[in-house]
Amino acid sequence: MNYRLTVIVIILFVLSLQIKVMAQEHEAAPYSPHKLAVMIAHTHVPGAGTGTQSSGLIVPSWGLDYEYWIDPHWAIGLHNDMEIATYVVEGHEGKEIERERPVIVSLVGLFKPTHQLILLAGFGRELEKHDSYWVTRFGVEYEFEINHSWELSPSLIYDIKESVYDSWSIGLAVGKRM
Repeated sequence: MNYRLTVIVIILFVLSLQIKVMAQEHEAAPYSPHKLAVMIAHTHVPGAGTGTQSSGLIVPSWGLDYEYWIDPHWAIGLHNDMEIATYVVEGHEGKEIERERPVIVSLVGLFKPTHQLILLAGFGRELEKHDSYWVTRFGVEYEFEINHSWELSPSLIYDIKESVYDSWSIGLAVGKRM
């Protein structure tokens, strides 16, 4: 039993030394507060359809995001998405709502609790020629640094559209810090 404990302690000590050495070798990039990203996503709209059947629909979406990082952990941003489809969705009260290429413009706050994980929450407006709705947005992103200024970020976003209907998106963004 003592032998196993000694081996575990030695392995943990060696790993901690390697992590410390790797951290010293990594050069810190100059901090840039501005980030611009383009996102491609698929948005799932439960209860939506294009004809008589409305069991749910997955529509392609594009996004354009701007973020201003106040410090390495907090940011404020404009996240804008456009769904590239026309569909009919059944609202929470059973009412059919026609949506034609809706655009969401939202103001979000972002929090980065770890080096790569980003949590976001905010509000905005879904603009569409038939009806426009207020949106409450929640999401999570995970940043992968490509080089010192380019990033790749998969994301999961949940939108609550004025208690009328909800949707969620899974996407991939390519961003550049400027």
